[in-house]
Amino acid sequence: MIDFQRLGAVVAKTVTMRPREGNPEPRWFPASWRRAHEAGECIYLNSIGLTNPGIVAALREKAPTWAGWKVPVIFSIAGETVEEFGSMAATAEGTPGIAAIELNLSCPNVENGAHFSHSAEIAGKTVARVKSSTSLPVIPKLSPNVPNIVPIIEAVTYAGADAVTLTNTIPAMTIDIEARKPMLGGITGGISGPALRPVAVALVYQAARAVDVPIIGVGGIFTARDALEFIMAGATAVQIGSANLVDFRAPLEVLDGLRAYMGEHGVADIGELVGAAWKGLP
Repeated sequence: MIDFQRLGAVVAKTVTMRPREGNPEPRWFPASWRRAHEAGECIYLNSIGLTNPGIVAALREKAPTWAGWKVPVIFSIAGETVEEFGSMAATAEGTPGIAAIELNLSCPNVENGAHFSHSAEIAGKTVARVKSSTSLPVIPKLSPNVPNIVPIIEAVTYAGADAVTLTNTIPAMTIDIEARKPMLGGITGGISGPALRPVAVALVYQAARAVDVPIIGVGGIFTARDALEFIMAGATAVQIGSANLVDFRAPLEVLDGLRAYMGEHGVADIGELVGAAWKGLP
């Protein structure tokens, strides 16, 4: 068993208002993430399509378990309209076991799913609507697929975001040249894993210098070194996604690696490293 309750928080799989079957198989490329990782592959594609039982079933089936955990659970939701995001937040309000709400504004694997995070106006309106529907902290998760992340970060911060998660995947595709068809059942998917990390680190760097709100960095974190890049770019916390598909112990190994780095470098508080790559620069 993995003692995941040593972690700072757990982000639940995104749920939608109604149940979703998700995209057709295959949903992963390479098919074996572990084999790809061991072979040194850095480009992973996923095309899940927000498979989930719907918010009502998710709360009924999962929240009682979360309520018994010591680790905080962040409830991730994705809506089709600004109002639906608000309604979903209201549905989750008061549910024991939920410590915060993450707004998945940027999933690129659902038709029209990315437009919320492509528009500063819509992203800001969504955060404001959710903030009016819940007493919980609200954390929008934004997309890397924009010309400039700063106006969007500023909009969600002005609307009351308690933190911001950066970033989601980048739309991508790979083709089986023997079968002459796309590798993924959903045709396109999102790049995740190590190939995404430099993009995500750059966005965290830009965002952290622009706004005074906690930034949660995510994208290709497999080791403590990876996590430290995000932290030094300005992230106050990190999420681990793809690495869990290679090894469920990855988050704890990253945590242990961070503690080892701090000990070796005489760092008493991880906060000393937040933004270390740019603090003091013009």
